[in-house]
Amino acid sequence: MRKQWDAVLFDFDGTLVDSAPDIIAALNRLLGELGHTHVDYNAYRTRAGDGARNLLEQVLAGRGVRYTEDEWPALVERLLAHYYEIMTENTRPYPAVPDILAEIYQSGMALAVCTNRTHATTDQLLSHFGLKDMFGAVMCADNVSAKKPDARHLHEAIERLGATPERTIMVGDTATDVAAARNAGIKVVAVSYGYSERPAADLGADAVMADFNELPTLLARWS
Repeated sequence: MRKQWDAVLFDFDGTLVDSAPDIIAALNRLLGELGHTHVDYNAYRTRAGDGARNLLEQVLAGRGVRYTEDEWPALVERLLAHYYEIMTENTRPYPAVPDILAEIYQSGMALAVCTNRTHATTDQLLSHFGLKDMFGAVMCADNVSAKKPDARHLHEAIERLGATPERTIMVGDTATDVAAARNAGIKVVAVSYGYSERPAADLGADAVMADFNELPTLLARWS
């Protein structure tokens, strides 16, 4: 593979790694502690990337349970504590992700993660799977000036990599990723195996791929 672009930006959950099993398991641990029945994994898989509070609020609201604003920080901390304990148990990179990332990286294209999860958990998972050294920037909810879909999230990654929007591509799985790319003025690929509740073909991306192995061909097609 030759260098076709300056940079490729990747969403994390639902794009590079399947983290839903551990996220939903942590949620169910907390629900059990609160005296509630567990959620069905398949029913909540597509919500795994919504963030801890949003996910918990959705579940509890659906059961008619309300908490005051003062009570929420402690609940979210409990959920995150459970997640930190098990976050590497069943999370895995999607098929072909390590090999294709290495191929792109070795071609001279710069790589970045652009995610709305925290830097600490992103960094830990990248290290756990041996992927960290390939990424020149890891832009997360707590180290950017604005979260996706705000263009600043992606622009800060592009600047960190020394690239330009015209020579950068985004790869993600949700409408948030596509909107972020559009706002940043860059091309975007949507993966169809991720956590989007809407079909990937309906997200408005420039291309859709069902398998990470397809990415080198897409990069070459647009170069």
